Amino acid sequence: MTRARAQKSRLARLVIALVLARPVASSSPVESASSCPAVGTKTHFGCDDGVRATRRAFDMWELARAWTPGFCASAPRACEKGECARSAAEPALTLHGLWPSYSTATKSDGRDGCYWPQNCVKPSWYPSSEKWTYAAREIPSGAAAERIAPAWTRDGLGAHEWAKHGTCASWIDVEGTTRGMTQREFYNVTFALAEALGTPEVLLEATGSELSLADAQQAFGGASKVALGCTKSCVLLQVVQCFKRTPDGGVGEAEDCPCVGVRDSRYDNSCAERCERVRVLSPEQTGCHADIASRVASAR
Repeated sequence: MTRARAQKSRLARLVIALVLARPVASSSPVESASSCPAVGTKTHFGCDDGVRATRRAFDMWELARAWTPGFCASAPRACEKGECARSAAEPALTLHGLWPSYSTATKSDGRDGCYWPQNCVKPSWYPSSEKWTYAAREIPSGAAAERIAPAWTRDGLGAHEWAKHGTCASWIDVEGTTRGMTQREFYNVTFALAEALGTPEVLLEATGSELSLADAQQAFGGASKVALGCTKSCVLLQVVQCFKRTPDGGVGEAEDCPCVGVRDSRYDNSCAERCERVRVLSPEQTGCHADIASRVASAR
């Protein structure tokens, strides 16, 4: 088999699991306080070079996606981002990142635990022919990529995501000798997963208004299957879903997000802590283009 064919075959194996990645509804979509008592209230940390530091390979993935209009309305300077431009701020879930993570924390650095590895060094297996430092040219391009990940294609978010999270996708054993993902494979799998999942119809239908927290959670399989990030005024910002890690380091089927580490996270799941209803902003509600709209109106 030629090298090119071998690379395509490996990528196909990493992406085959995406067929299994669509969420399956929980039999109990409304989560009781007793099942995750500290929902949306905790702050957690990762650990640098985490696989080697904890002597433990990651065992799950978190896919984080932004509700772009919510992000654009979240702070005045957000409107300056390329993803918030009128041509990009569509009502849709767009890629934040794919994060290697731990289903249970490992004690580390005197904190309550290491919940994910970050900023990993280059493992010994990594091919000399592949770039280890950030290489923007490896990120998928074209109209589909622009739609799936405007923060990556317009604002360079990939540089942060590769350095902090993607580097650890290369570590699937504690010695760094077993092949994980290259930078190119990490980007391709990340974009393919985000595209395969798309945006639930219930969010599209609620754009410009609101829906119940329970309905928003059920769109992703129920409260145990998702973490929803909101502002203090219950504007949807981010959606985090959890997936098994396959033996070869790929993305497996959707699974329950851990209560401790994801669902109890103030960053990941603040909607569940404070909101009975979730506001799903439209691009027109971001305020980013109000000055343009007012100038057009006054010119008529």
